[in-house]
Amino acid sequence: MRSREAGSAPPRPDQAHGLRRWWLDLSLRAKGLIVVAVPLIALMGIISANLQLQHSESNERSISTNARNLSAAATQVLADAVNAETSIRGYGMTRDPIFLAPYTLTLTTIGAERKSLRDAAVTEGAGRQQQAVDATTGQVLVQLAQLKSAVSRGISAESLVPALGNQKATMDLLRRQVTSLAAGPTALVAIERNKITTLQTRIELLDIAGLVLALLAGLAGVALFTSSIAHRVSMNAENARRLGEGQPLEPITHAGDEIGRLAESHLRAEALLTRRAVELTAARDAAMKATQAKNSFLSSTSHELRTPLNSILGFTQLLQLSELSAEDSDGVDRILGAGRHLLALINELIDIARIESGDLGLSLEPVSVRPVIEEACQLMAPIAAERSIRIIRDCAHPDLAGFVDRQRLSQVLVNLISNAVKYNHKDGSITISCAEAGTGQASIVVTDTGPGLAPDDLERIFIPFERLGAERTEVEGTGIGLPLAKALTEAMGGQLTVSSVLGQGAAFTVSLTRAPDLIHVPAPSPAPAALAGGPQVPAGAGLRVLYIEDNPANVEVVARYLRGRPNARLLSAISGRAGLECAVRDVPDIILLDLHLPDLQGEEVLNELKADPATAAIPVIVLSADASRGVIRRLLAGGAFAYLTKPIELAELGELLDTCAAARAHAQPAIRSAPA
Repeated sequence: MRSREAGSAPPRPDQAHGLRRWWLDLSLRAKGLIVVAVPLIALMGIISANLQLQHSESNERSISTNARNLSAAATQVLADAVNAETSIRGYGMTRDPIFLAPYTLTLTTIGAERKSLRDAAVTEGAGRQQQAVDATTGQVLVQLAQLKSAVSRGISAESLVPALGNQKATMDLLRRQVTSLAAGPTALVAIERNKITTLQTRIELLDIAGLVLALLAGLAGVALFTSSIAHRVSMNAENARRLGEGQPLEPITHAGDEIGRLAESHLRAEALLTRRAVELTAARDAAMKATQAKNSFLSSTSHELRTPLNSILGFTQLLQLSELSAEDSDGVDRILGAGRHLLALINELIDIARIESGDLGLSLEPVSVRPVIEEACQLMAPIAAERSIRIIRDCAHPDLAGFVDRQRLSQVLVNLISNAVKYNHKDGSITISCAEAGTGQASIVVTDTGPGLAPDDLERIFIPFERLGAERTEVEGTGIGLPLAKALTEAMGGQLTVSSVLGQGAAFTVSLTRAPDLIHVPAPSPAPAALAGGPQVPAGAGLRVLYIEDNPANVEVVARYLRGRPNARLLSAISGRAGLECAVRDVPDIILLDLHLPDLQGEEVLNELKADPATAAIPVIVLSADASRGVIRRLLAGGAFAYLTKPIELAELGELLDTCAAARAHAQPAIRSAPA
């Protein structure tokens, strides 16, 4: 490219004279104006003339159309009169009523046709002739009616001869009037046809002239531009491509016109892009560090908030198990309810933060919709029953499936049903339905019978912490359930919308990407913790439990819980190394493991336990405040028997201990599958 420019350098200014010199000295704007404006003016003239001719043609066509309408309307009135006359004459000759059908039909249509004739005559200025035709037409109809009446009365044919003669004379008069009325429009149509043909010819000639002019103007523009600037423009285009691809620019001849200034701009842009690339690299590194810091913050926040809640809820659950007065029991229930409400709020806030940061782990796979709906309904049934609210399931497509994260879809439905319960009337109802929603879509609709929403509130309900005044009522809530449900639905590639009629309830629709239908097989009833025929073993009975935990309050909660279990023994270790040594030395029946330990991470402790033959068979239950699904899946895949998130539910822990105790009592390994 460099050699090509060196060998074909543009001529020096003193080598161009006259008109060429003047053209080369013009700016690109002036050149463009000349090349575009001259043919454009000519084209505008041709287009204006063409439009004028088309307007004239349209007028002529309108005149011709009106004339044809007048002629056709007059002819139609005459045809109807003739049909009516023929019908009456046939009736008079045969006295058979079947001949009256054309006459009856004429009476139903001739009124509209006389009006059409009147309108067409007004347009064409033939009002007097139309009035004469209309009067004669009326006279014909009167005479025909008289003849029909006479025939109906049985008057002989000989007596009808004078009336028939008068009627024929009137019809002849109508024919002459119609012929006279249509003669003018018919001649006008022929004249207008010739005018239209002439105008069409002129329009075609102008179109051809316009095309030729446009072609010539295009050729002239190409010739003018390529004669002086094409090479330099191509060089700038090449440099623009190189600039876009990050390649070094080719050298170009310096010039003071627009093309030369464009080349200088490319050079400045190259230098600027180089600086910006360095800045963007630094910004990217900073953003990655910020993302890592945010993820670390979320993890630590989850742990730090859940750790004290674990003690609060744990000791509260222990108090529930104690013998308390009615007043104290109510207070404990309130503390436990408030703590769980706070836990749900923390979980939702962390979920929203993860969605905003793009760190929400999802496992999208084909999931049958109906079982998820049934589980959510069963979970919310006790709350709905407290207010006598019926939950109705209406799955029109029982095998419907969608590409979703099953746990997150369940979370969305629980939030929607909970919202429908809270804002419903007592003795109301909630309907959950699922169906196909167009090609490749599945929908779940949660409909309530509550007070509904005003149109202005339909979008506000998805704003975090916006409760539309409900914070001043007794209805509990935080205002983040619906925003979280919407965010989770959209993260799964779906959409959450709402429709409502004030005073008649609201309907929330979850639209999902549809998957091939899945046949729903009901899960078998869960087997009891103890095998059939065996005695029921209390939670932790006779078990040696090792709890590796550095928080004394958490250890105390579990210790107090196990005091009511016969022969249960709790061992504890405050570090990972101490826990490994205790596990090898005492070989407990089950190990409770925290993840955040002062010396080793709980995952490392789990790996070492499973790698050591002496401890590999010991069931390990992870108790951690880290609720990340990726962490849970990884640890379950790494050999953990179960994973409970703090604050732990002592009842759930008791069920796991029951399972282990029953398995140990019957010398069978307890098997627990990882959650979906």
